[in-house]
Amino acid sequence: MKEKVRELWNICFGDNEAFTELYFSKRYNEEVNLAIQENGKVISAMQILPYPMTFCGEIIPTGYISGACTNPEFRNKGAMKRLLFKSFLRMLENEVPLVTLIPAEEWLFEYYSKVGFATSFEYSEKNFIFEDLSPSSKYIVTEFTTLQTDVYSFFDKKMKERPCCIQHSQDDFNVILDDLYLAEGKLLVSRLNGEITGLAFCYAIEKRLHVPELFFDNESVRDTLLFSAAKQMNVKDISCITPAIDETGDILGMARIVDAERMLQIYAAQHHELEISFNLKDEFIEKNNASFSMKSGKITKKRIQEDYLELTIRQLTQAVLGYKIKDLPKELHIFTKQTPYMSLMLN
Repeated sequence: MKEKVRELWNICFGDNEAFTELYFSKRYNEEVNLAIQENGKVISAMQILPYPMTFCGEIIPTGYISGACTNPEFRNKGAMKRLLFKSFLRMLENEVPLVTLIPAEEWLFEYYSKVGFATSFEYSEKNFIFEDLSPSSKYIVTEFTTLQTDVYSFFDKKMKERPCCIQHSQDDFNVILDDLYLAEGKLLVSRLNGEITGLAFCYAIEKRLHVPELFFDNESVRDTLLFSAAKQMNVKDISCITPAIDETGDILGMARIVDAERMLQIYAAQHHELEISFNLKDEFIEKNNASFSMKSGKITKKRIQEDYLELTIRQLTQAVLGYKIKDLPKELHIFTKQTPYMSLMLN
């Protein structure tokens, strides 16, 4: 199966061989793969990669849809929708309440919205100029090596400080570094008296430093890391990707609730003050079609009620994730505003 899926990948994507080898040696396995075959040939496939996510003070399991593709000869015949439905069923079986993805092209946002996905993740881009940085000589910046065993712990701690954020395991962290090295990039580590004060994932393209993830204890650490990276890579312009600032970011990814009752139970447990009742409509997951009431930290599920507010699975997904609450129906403005985030997803 692996070779058949890889053959389809090569047909559908324009990735170089080094990245494809990395993906299929470190990311792909039969347990995460879903495929549709016809006459012994894989015509459509995807991988559901497991990722933890911070949500309402907990770490919940999520599935990330990766490598979703259909052979051009079999497109527009419903193969991908069948595969997505199979993915929802698998996640329900595995008690995974939320699924995420990053559409590879702009038109795919509309495509995935038709099966219940809602835009939920954004990012901001902050630019710096080398000459404007104020580095400090008190910080020691070195390139990461596997001997620096405390680096992942620092990375993990900083990631978990972000609410509603996709997390990365130690194994995933290693794959991220492998991908960074394919781009001839570096992970720089800042220390003060031996203690880590910051990390910068960075690579250069066409005389511009790209920083897809940056952690720092203060702005002096930030400037020291960026100065060191730009100097090493002989560039002056710097672009840093950060969590969205004040809901003014660029659109990145989508999410979909798979198990509404479970997500609402987690949310309600952290929001005892919230009271709301609604009918939920989900065209693909029958289990979610019900009336839900949230009160005093508890969820009640029952048959559809005629006098309840009507919500789609997309609206509920954005509400519980706190994404642009002000753009949702006024009854949902009681949900807490957040800026869901994901980074270093190999997208």
